[in-house]
Parts: sequence; structure tokens; C-alpha cells
Amino acid sequence: MSEFECIATEVLENATIVKFVDQRVMNPARIESLGRELLSLVDATSATGIVLNFEGVSFFSSAAINKLIKLESESKKNGLQLRLSNLRPEVRDLFSYTNLDSLFQIKDNQIDAIESL
Repeated sequence: MSEFECIATEVLENATIVKFVDQRVMNPARIESLGRELLSLVDATSATGIVLNFEGVSFFSSAAINKLIKLESESKKNGLQLRLSNLRPEVRDLFSYTNLDSLFQIKDNQIDAIESL
């Protein structure tokens, strides 16, 4: 596992798996740390992709989503694929309402996310 404050990581197959420490991602200072930690993975990973596993996340703020948009952009620049998985209905609805489900590839579970890389 990782040595981050806001995320826990592990490498499975060809993917860096990221799980969020906080159940409710809404504290501005934590979101800034989260953004830095996520972006650091782009340069550090030797995997072909990053899977953000939202298991346990019940709330994800719009400020946190901005960090994911930046991560998507940086991942593409570096030839990495990004997948989201295990979104609870209330979090998935947020992506749907904002049309971000067209930007991000969202899979039902971590296994499907890894296989889609």
C-alpha cells in the first residue's frame, strides 16, 4: 500500500489502483492534497493505467471533481488510461448530471476497470 494521506494505492496487473481514504471528499485542504497525490501518480506509475476505486466514497465535491479532470488530462498527455469504478449511485449521479460520464470511463467494478485498460 501507499504512503499518501488522502489515497491508498496498489499495483494489480497493469493498473495502479487508487482508493480514497475519506468517505466524504469535501474538505478544501484535503482536496488540494488529494490533487497533488493523484498527479504524482502520473509520473510515478509504471502501469498502463490508473483505476480510481470509489468504494466507500459517499460524497465527492465539485472541487474534487476538478482534480479528477486535471488527472484525466495529465494521464492522457503521459499515455496513461484512467478508469473510475465502484461508484455509489449518489456519486455516479453527480457524474451523470454534469455530463462528466462522457469524459471519464466508468466501470461497475474494479475488475472490469482493470480489464478495460
